[in-house]
Amino acid sequence: MIAKKGKRKITYQGHNFYWFIRRNDKGIPRIHILSEDKHIRIERPMFDTEVPVGSLYIRKIKKKYFTEQN
Repeated sequence: MIAKKGKRKITYQGHNFYWFIRRNDKGIPRIHILSEDKHIRIERPMFDTEVPVGSLYIRKIKKKYFTEQN
C-alpha cells in the first residue's frame, strides 16, 4: 500500500496510480508514478520545469511506458 499524503491519484486502464514530483540529489525535478501495488514504478525527468504537470501529461507518460513494455 502506498502512503497517499502529498500524492495525486489517477486511474489509467482501470488501475489506480499515484504520482508526485521530487527533486533528485542534484536538485533536478523528476516525476514519479507508482501503481497502487507498487509493481509499476516509473521515474522520468520533467520535460520543462516552466510548464505545469497535469493528468494529461501523466497519462502520456504512462501510455508511452506501457507501449514500450509490449
